[in-house]
Amino acid sequence: MRLAVRAAVAVALVIVIAAAVPYGVLRASLPRLDGELRATGLKGVVRITRDARGVPTIEAANRLDLAYGTGFAHGQDRFFQMDLSRRLAAGELAELFGQVALGEDKKTRLFRLRSVARQVLAQASDRQRAVLEAYTRGVNAGLASLSSRPWEYWVLGAAPQAWRPEDTMLVVYAMWWDLQAGEWADERLRLAVNARLGGADCGAWKCAMQFLYPARTEWDAPDGAEAPFVPAELPPPEALDIRAARPAAQGGALTTDAAVGRAPTAGSNNWAVFGRLTTTGAALVANDMHLSQRVPAIWYQARLRTAAAAGTPELDLAGVTLPGAPLVVAGSNTHIAWGFTNSAGNWVSVSNVPCTAVGEADLTTAAGTQALTVVRETIHVKGAADAVLAVRSGPAGVLWQAEPERHSCWFVGWLAQLPEATNLNLMGLERADSVAAALDLAPAIGIPHENFVVGDREGHIGWSIFGRIPDATGAARALGGAPWTTAADHPRLLDPPRGRIWSANARVSVDAKELALIGGVDAPLAANYALGARARQIRGDLFTLAGNLKPGDLLAVQLDDRAQFLGRWRELLLHLIEADAAKAHPGRAEFRRLIEAWDGHAGVDSVGYRLVHDFREHTRQAVWSMVLGALAVPADYDTGPPEQFESPLWQLITRQPPYLLASQYPDWQKFLEMQLDATLADLGRQCATLAQCTWGRENVVRIRHPLSRALPALARLIDMPVLELPGDHNMPRVQDGAFGASERFAVSPGHEQDGYLEIPGGQSGHPLSPYYRSGFPAWAHGEPRPFLPGPPEHTLTLQPN
Repeated sequence: MRLAVRAAVAVALVIVIAAAVPYGVLRASLPRLDGELRATGLKGVVRITRDARGVPTIEAANRLDLAYGTGFAHGQDRFFQMDLSRRLAAGELAELFGQVALGEDKKTRLFRLRSVARQVLAQASDRQRAVLEAYTRGVNAGLASLSSRPWEYWVLGAAPQAWRPEDTMLVVYAMWWDLQAGEWADERLRLAVNARLGGADCGAWKCAMQFLYPARTEWDAPDGAEAPFVPAELPPPEALDIRAARPAAQGGALTTDAAVGRAPTAGSNNWAVFGRLTTTGAALVANDMHLSQRVPAIWYQARLRTAAAAGTPELDLAGVTLPGAPLVVAGSNTHIAWGFTNSAGNWVSVSNVPCTAVGEADLTTAAGTQALTVVRETIHVKGAADAVLAVRSGPAGVLWQAEPERHSCWFVGWLAQLPEATNLNLMGLERADSVAAALDLAPAIGIPHENFVVGDREGHIGWSIFGRIPDATGAARALGGAPWTTAADHPRLLDPPRGRIWSANARVSVDAKELALIGGVDAPLAANYALGARARQIRGDLFTLAGNLKPGDLLAVQLDDRAQFLGRWRELLLHLIEADAAKAHPGRAEFRRLIEAWDGHAGVDSVGYRLVHDFREHTRQAVWSMVLGALAVPADYDTGPPEQFESPLWQLITRQPPYLLASQYPDWQKFLEMQLDATLADLGRQCATLAQCTWGRENVVRIRHPLSRALPALARLIDMPVLELPGDHNMPRVQDGAFGASERFAVSPGHEQDGYLEIPGGQSGHPLSPYYRSGFPAWAHGEPRPFLPGPPEHTLTLQPN
């Protein structure tokens, strides 16, 4: 018995030690939050205080030391996130993850962004390089201050590589990639549809193309005088005759499967209200940027301050920073407040060279051989031999897809490849003291193209595009060579008469020249704009609000989950499912009963919303597939219906032209009934009863750490809690699974203490930190949290050596 007890104790001790060792290693990588450290390269003392939520206030005597302190905090809390961002843009993920990441690396390495980042750094001003170098020293010092390398590197069996100044530019390129990487596939689809409609040589082509890709829809809501909206004419049969088309089996994409869908489009909401409508007289700015959500959160909340010195006023910045960069991306400097949404313009050039063969350094066309420039990129692969990627380029850009069997070689030019398109001039906002001064910066700011909305403490508001724009509108403008816009022609809006500005990835301007600069060759085809339903609803909310507005009044707009957009689809369904006829179809009758009871919101308990939503999605996909099938567009070109397709779709299902319906359907009534039955069948596979098919069961939000799928046993430790949340696309509260508001804030410059800021996660990237999930519950439940950090609970002082 005594021997058995000793053996049990020994086994227990081994288990405890086995658990304690990794736990000890994990705890060792927690950042130090208090005390004093010596730092090389500082000119003065840097103080990093953290409040009860882990939000830092970083104070320094000068801008370079402030950059160092920002880098130090980022390096302590978010180094692995920063590493993934630079590796994503550079095409270097396989070096860390192995073969599983090689395919993704090949996609990004095609654009050779590390090489471009080095050129951007070389052309930066001396001051900007000094800030980057100070930030880089801070990042590496923060990483070195950890007693153990960040926990992810222990899991991966790798050591972190030191940060370099060029890596900050790669973090910027990772944002370019997130926001614009799908554009060339969408443009290829547009060009393929165009070609099969007959191109510019066909008189009916323009009618058909602009019907499918309308530049205006009934949902657009820009603030400006426009002629009343008139729907595009239905294309005549000689331009598009779906009923007479050959079956999809002979090369088209015809299907009634609604599972194709479009990936969530990077977008956002922002708006500004002028000072005459606020309690303080200062403008009020709100922003929620919609991105794919992950752990840790994309943004890192911070307040960055320097004291006034001889000839230099104090600097006081607050808002969200992007780990990997030494500045506040969106927020306030006490004089102005600003936010961003994706511009949804056209920033790529895509062309199809009719090739019949592709060689190592050339391609063959009917006209002969075309030489290509070849650069061989070596991709290091963990646990395997290096991979070599041949990057081939021609006059039309990089060879993206070679399909000689289809006589197609697709070339892409992307503005991000031009070193002049990216810079650190966003730092100029730090000292801008008015809306006018901020708008003057716009033409020279090199970031992925964004709708910039700004307000100042004097009550002025404005809008522009931040991101360099070629002063050209042709198909090749992203290839370089055109001059950039200047203050004389760069899009801008200052103090509109109605005192409100809003953008939600839809058209903001009504000026034809500005729209051409933003949309380029696709301006007549709606560029890449979002459908205006969300912007229209925001506009309605803003004009409903009375005066004396405070920041908290705007949170209700950001959380507005009313599905106004789907109201007409509900009415269509009620008409389709006539009460008497439905008696013979119990499933249809139940469907009707549930949508009759719908309260109009995309709430987690709403069955009616899910039913209407899913029916529309089935119908939209089926009609789009009919179009592509009739045009024999290859199925692998399909990126889903464009946002503006809602307008032609509604015309088709309400006007019901027989020649624009596939021959497999006797009439449009039968087509719609079949989409209803397909929706019922899908829902029947997902829910025990139709009444249990709530929107929340479909809109499950799983915000996960990049290593979560590889470590399922640790998912509860490293992921955010799994929740059902309200919201969807085409309404202000955007939430589509783990795609939605990456932050929410509202603030008046000079009154930051009254603002709020929510982030779907915590400040720390360490799961044992109390700040790992600190912001998630408030974000999920729409509870405002202070825009500024609270009283300090921890103080870390960096002293110069």
